[in-house]
Amino acid sequence: IADAKPILFARYPHVSHGKIAFAYHGDIWVANLDGSNAVRLTAHVGNDAVPRFSPDGKMIAFTSDRAGNNDVYVVPVEGGEPVQLTSMTGNDDVQGWTPDGKKILFTTSRGTNAWGSPLCTVAVQGGQPVPIDMPVATAGAISLDGRMIAFNRNGARYARKHYKGNSSADIYVQDLSTKLISQLTDTDLQQFREFRQDLSPMWGADGMIYYASERDGYFNLWRIAAGGGTPVQVTAYKTDGIQNPAISPDGRDIVYEYNFDLW
Repeated sequence: IADAKPILFARYPHVSHGKIAFAYHGDIWVANLDGSNAVRLTAHVGNDAVPRFSPDGKMIAFTSDRAGNNDVYVVPVEGGEPVQLTSMTGNDDVQGWTPDGKKILFTTSRGTNAWGSPLCTVAVQGGQPVPIDMPVATAGAISLDGRMIAFNRNGARYARKHYKGNSSADIYVQDLSTKLISQLTDTDLQQFREFRQDLSPMWGADGMIYYASERDGYFNLWRIAAGGGTPVQVTAYKTDGIQNPAISPDGRDIVYEYNFDLW
């Protein structure tokens, strides 16, 4: 049997416990870090995307439109029948897990706010979703100690390259006990012409917030202290940008899309 060729256009990767999960042809797959031993976890005509390992590596939450619109599902990493956790006529999109592994964090179009909704959580056993006491968020992640949440207010897309308008996304942090919110990126209004898109905040094991930014011309990984400060560049691609970065539950590894492959 001829060796299989490497696939291209694998999307929305995640990494945990020596494995990667990704979406390919509308299904969820899991493989070793070197790409070997790829196993398909879902097989459905609907679109399954954005897999996220639980902190213990035993479950994968993902977004699927198999019921007609995007909802939150979970499936064991060893395989099995996916379980639907949310159900509404709008969209629920997986962001990740709470650090204790008991709930899944997701963005949603539910809620009474005309201009967006806060992030919500739903228990892994199912039940009524619960909104977090925070403002509108289009992406976000909870710190490893569960005390803070980093998020984007504005929605943005990686395909909208070099956007510099007033709706460019920035990174915010909220203390979940005091509810105090701080803006971390593009804080100097005198430099508004230099504002760039800052997307997909993630918490590192070092306490820093990692994110994708176009501030050097292409989307690269950057990091910034949770208390603010000068951003530090982590990757330096010069011909195209990264997309859809995701950090492992322990905050030690980041996987992302670049040049139609996973890195």
